[in-house]
Amino acid sequence: MRQAELTQLEMISHIDRLIDRCDEWPGDSSAWEPAQRARHFLQSVLPRVRTVRERLQLPLVVAMFGGTGTGKSSLVNALLGQEVVTAGRQRPTTTRPQILVHPDINFDLLQLPTEDCDIHRTSAPLLEDLVIVDCPDPDTSENDDATSNLERLRRFLPHSDVLIYTSTQQKYRSANVQDELREAAAGCKLVFVQTHADRDVDIRDDWKKHLTGAYEIPDLFFVDSVKGLQEQLNGQPVSGELGRLQNFLLHQLTSSNRGRIRRDNVLDLLYATLSRATALLHEFQPALQKLEAELAKNSRGIQEQMSRQLQEDLLGARQLWERRLVDAVVRRWGSSPFSWLLRLNHSLGTLLGSFGLMRARTTAHIALLGLTQGARMWKQHQQEQDFSSMVSDLNDLAVSETEIEEKRLVLNGFARQAGFETRKLQTEVGEQKRPVGSEFQAEFLSDAQAEVDEAVERLGKKNSKSHVKLMYDLLFLIYPGFLLWRIGKNFFWDSFVFEEPILAADFYIPAGVFLLLWCGLFIMFFTRRLRRGLKKEVRDLVTRLIDRRLHHDMFPVLQRECQQAQAHSIELAELEEECSALRAEQPQTMSLGAPRPAEVEAG
Repeated sequence: MRQAELTQLEMISHIDRLIDRCDEWPGDSSAWEPAQRARHFLQSVLPRVRTVRERLQLPLVVAMFGGTGTGKSSLVNALLGQEVVTAGRQRPTTTRPQILVHPDINFDLLQLPTEDCDIHRTSAPLLEDLVIVDCPDPDTSENDDATSNLERLRRFLPHSDVLIYTSTQQKYRSANVQDELREAAAGCKLVFVQTHADRDVDIRDDWKKHLTGAYEIPDLFFVDSVKGLQEQLNGQPVSGELGRLQNFLLHQLTSSNRGRIRRDNVLDLLYATLSRATALLHEFQPALQKLEAELAKNSRGIQEQMSRQLQEDLLGARQLWERRLVDAVVRRWGSSPFSWLLRLNHSLGTLLGSFGLMRARTTAHIALLGLTQGARMWKQHQQEQDFSSMVSDLNDLAVSETEIEEKRLVLNGFARQAGFETRKLQTEVGEQKRPVGSEFQAEFLSDAQAEVDEAVERLGKKNSKSHVKLMYDLLFLIYPGFLLWRIGKNFFWDSFVFEEPILAADFYIPAGVFLLLWCGLFIMFFTRRLRRGLKKEVRDLVTRLIDRRLHHDMFPVLQRECQQAQAHSIELAELEEECSALRAEQPQTMSLGAPRPAEVEAG
């Protein structure tokens, strides 16, 4: 197999894959109406694309297209060199499509709509590689057949590969014909021919200027069909522009070029369709982006509101923080003088209750003290549990259903502007088992709990460093060490050596009071140290929670639909880009005209 054939097969496989991907887009049901409209439009054009694709190696179908009296039938006869179809000058002569085909061509393979058509088989050289169709006029004004002629034309044109567009000095600006051409030209190559050269002036420059915004026009022809036909019937060589047109068609529409022309047509039609579908989605992009911005704004606002409320609650629970931090520090310090003091202060209430029980004299007194001590211990235990569940049980952080409903109604307005079917979205929201935004709030509270636990560990580690521990232990031991030295010196040295009296209560009582003050002073200093770090840690914690991007959204249904809509837009743009790349790879038939993709409208 030759390299050129392999290249063609590879190109065809790429085209087939692209068509299949277009057929599957957007892949699932969407509440975004623009995507549904684009899909319906795409699905309406794909059968025509597949029809052109399936006829790659069959003879080209060339349709004569033009207004009433522009000499389409006369041009057909002149191109074939014989009178095959009836020609008229002013009134419409062709009311039914006239199909001209070579006897050796298997016409059935083309699968053309032959109902209401007249088929002529003739052995003209031009028909060896193509089929010519003389179409009805698109602008006939006769009441009886106006609708039927136009419908026949529209039914047949989608099967055409090349349009020979005929016009005259009087007709080249006809709005009706221009509208029909715009509909018919998608996925077709074009040849522009000005007829009636025997009596009209040459308006090709002005005609080209008039059409150049919507069509690529490499060349235009100015022919005298009547003279050219008469020359051929007299056995004379064809002169003028008609001969150039015949040679042009024989070279450009040969069997070696028809596969390339049809591939061009497939890609042009598909690219025009994808461009229109992309433009349709692009119209809704500003509204879609505005909806996404409002969703992000609402979710972030609620997230910031919950974070600020959490900050107030955390700072208000300072005692619970201090108790938790002291426990974290004591666990890290292990056994040391100051850690014993912190443990003692932490369990002071329990010790006092135990001393009270030891002093009880009656059963009723013991029962009363036991109830008091039990209540105190239960309260302490409850406080410790409160800190552990402080974040997860903060119901005040939850946003009220009324507030969520108000925001949802506002967002539905933005969703309608962006093209979403809000009824479908509301039905899906109603089918959810969990309240709107519950997953968003649950994730926020879970993250907050994790942040609190990390903050406690971080502060506990910061205040449990070796130099901090050494500093507090040494400074704290100054006064207790002095007392022990003073009492030991008095008892073991002064009383035995110098026979001085043992220290009395007037020493121990003030010493005990000052010892309590000393312990309280150090506990106060250490607590203040924890508080200073605590405020900064809470502020940093809240900042991290505000800046964090949560996986769940406050309005998950709307957010998911927005993401799907953007994914559909991106995928369609990728299909358009891939089609454009295939068109760039395909050698263009520069001598044939074609619609400009930005202007064409697929029929």
